[in-house]
Amino acid sequence: MATGKDVADLAGTSTAVVSYVFNNGPRNVSPNTRERVLQAAARLNYRPNALARALSHGRTASIGLVVPDIANRFFGELARALQGAAATLGDLLLIGDSGLDAERERAHIAAFAERRVDATVLVSLSDEPDIAPLTDAGVPVLALQPVPAGSRLSSLSVDYRRAARAMTMHLIDHGYDSIALLSSDGDSAGVRQHRSGFRAAVRAAGRELTATEIRSPISRAETAEVFAAVLSSGHHPRAVYCTTDEQAHGVLFACARAGLRVPADVAVTGFDATEHSAFSWPPLTSVRQPIDDLAESALEMLRRGPEPTHGTVPFELVVRDSCGPHD
Repeated sequence: MATGKDVADLAGTSTAVVSYVFNNGPRNVSPNTRERVLQAAARLNYRPNALARALSHGRTASIGLVVPDIANRFFGELARALQGAAATLGDLLLIGDSGLDAERERAHIAAFAERRVDATVLVSLSDEPDIAPLTDAGVPVLALQPVPAGSRLSSLSVDYRRAARAMTMHLIDHGYDSIALLSSDGDSAGVRQHRSGFRAAVRAAGRELTATEIRSPISRAETAEVFAAVLSSGHHPRAVYCTTDEQAHGVLFACARAGLRVPADVAVTGFDATEHSAFSWPPLTSVRQPIDDLAESALEMLRRGPEPTHGTVPFELVVRDSCGPHD
C-alpha cells in the first residue's frame, strides 16, 4: 500500500506538501506542484488516511448510534436513515446494539467516548442514561425519545402524548366502546406520555367507554403471549392501541391464533409505521414517525454543540385496514 512518502518521492516534493494537498492546507501549494502530487497519487493508487485527515481538523468524522434492539424494524430503519444522513456529511456511522441490556448500553457509550466520535445519537433503556463518558469528553449527545422535564439530555421526537391521543380518538370515532392501551411494562417518559394521551382521549370521548391498560414487553413473541392471555379471559377489548408496531404484530398473531378476525372482532393499531406495517395482514394502521426527518434534524441539532436542546417533529396517522372501515 502506497504511503505519503512514496507519493512525495515520485512527485519530487516533501511529505508535508503531500499533506497540504490532501488536507487543503494549512499552507498553499502551487498549481504545478499540486498537479504533480495528484498525478503521483493516482499512479500509486494512494488513499490518504481518513482518520488522520479528520483528526488534523479536530474531528474523527464518525457518529455513534446506540439503540436497544437493532432487530426491531424501527431501529433498523432509523440506523439506515442516520447512515445516509451521516454519509452526506462525509461521516461514518458506528452502531452499538445494547440488546435490551443496560450494562451493554453503558459499554457502548464508553467505547464511543474512547473512540472520540464527533457526536452520539441515543435511544436509551433509561430516562437518565449515564452519558458522563461522552459529556466529559465534550461529545454532544441527542436522545431520539422523550426525556423528563428539566433533563440535561438533548432530545428530539414526535409528541407521544398528542400522537396517542390522536390515535385513541380515531378508534373512539369508529364507535368502539371498549378500548385498550397496550404499552411497555416500563415507566419511561415516552410510556408516560402514551398513557397520558390515551387517558385524555378517553376523557374527551363524551360517552361511556371501557378503557383498560395492558403492560407487555416490546417483543412480538412476548406480546403475543400477553394478549393471548387477555383473549382467553373472555373479556377482550374491542380495539387496541399498541405503543410500538412490534407489539401490534404480536397482537395480530395472537388474534389469528385465537381465530379472531381483525378488525371485525378486534381492531388493532400501532406506533412507528415501519415499512413492515404495510405488509401485515391486515395492513396495520399506525402512527408514523418521520424517520428521514428525524435523522437529518438529529445531526443538525448535534452540530450546534453540547448545550441541551429539545425539539419535536410532526407525526402522521397512517390509516389502513386493521382499525376498521374508513372513508
